[in-house]
Amino acid sequence: MKQSPAFLWRKQTDDKKLLGKTGVILSWTEISVAPPKFASSTPYTVVLVEFASGERTYGQLVDFQETDRVIGAKVSAVYRRYGVVAKEDLIEYGIKFKPSLCTQ
Repeated sequence: MKQSPAFLWRKQTDDKKLLGKTGVILSWTEISVAPPKFASSTPYTVVLVEFASGERTYGQLVDFQETDRVIGAKVSAVYRRYGVVAKEDLIEYGIKFKPSLCTQ
């Protein structure tokens, strides 16, 4: 499903609030069967993250070793490209998470 440029812009404006925040993994799952937009990335890991403020969100875990994918591990929010798009489509970016060395 294609999104309008205005919708994507508004979503990315909200994403900026999370950029650089650190949190801990509450839960994770590995996706083996994905929608066409993400099919070339399978399998991939999605994590539920809780920030110090108590706010929770989910996103893909990137740049990790298997030992980083544990409940309680610290992660940082980063901005990355989402999925594969056709040549004439808008490239969508959003929040993903990577292992963090900093303390929360």
